[in-house]
Amino acid sequence: MTHPDEYKTIVKPSEGDFRDRGSKFPSYLVPCENEDALKIHIAELKKKHPGSRHVCYGAILGTENSIERSNDDGEPNGTAGLPILNQLLSAELRNVALLVVRYFGGTKLGKPGLIAAYKESAKSAIESSKQVVRYHKTDISFRFSYDATGPVMQAIEHIQHAHIKDQQFDQDCSITVSIPKSEVDKALHLFDHTNEVEVSQMD
Repeated sequence: MTHPDEYKTIVKPSEGDFRDRGSKFPSYLVPCENEDALKIHIAELKKKHPGSRHVCYGAILGTENSIERSNDDGEPNGTAGLPILNQLLSAELRNVALLVVRYFGGTKLGKPGLIAAYKESAKSAIESSKQVVRYHKTDISFRFSYDATGPVMQAIEHIQHAHIKDQQFDQDCSITVSIPKSEVDKALHLFDHTNEVEVSQMD
């Protein structure tokens, strides 16, 4: 990550798979913002795979002060949820859950085998995902007279990763811009030298 407000997440769900000695480990990487959404994903997979032995998962919920969750769902302690979570941490993904289903194939894999299986299945789903970089943002409002439109637009162009959300041009003009949080202080002081432009942070 090169920008302090950057984080990576996924655009849409992706799937992976791993097999070892008859056991099958299909995996599902899904967008997930909170624990309520995580519970829904778990319930849906258990319904989709009624013959499976386990639905284990790792999750990183939220984008700032993220919550980490993992669960072995009856597998030996530390052999499933943690290896899955570690793959998410290695990929630096946020707002995601990675669930791995296990169908027992009749042969016990042992703890090292289970750790490897859940890790590889999780890795497979991550590798097939489409990832995007997003930013922790906040909204800034510019209010100005029509004559100041040029300088305001030029200033906005120089704010990294700014996105205009709303604009109104009349005798009195306003533009609402979504910008990375680390750019807020700079943006608020762009027009300290003049009274023609009012800049404020929106709630």
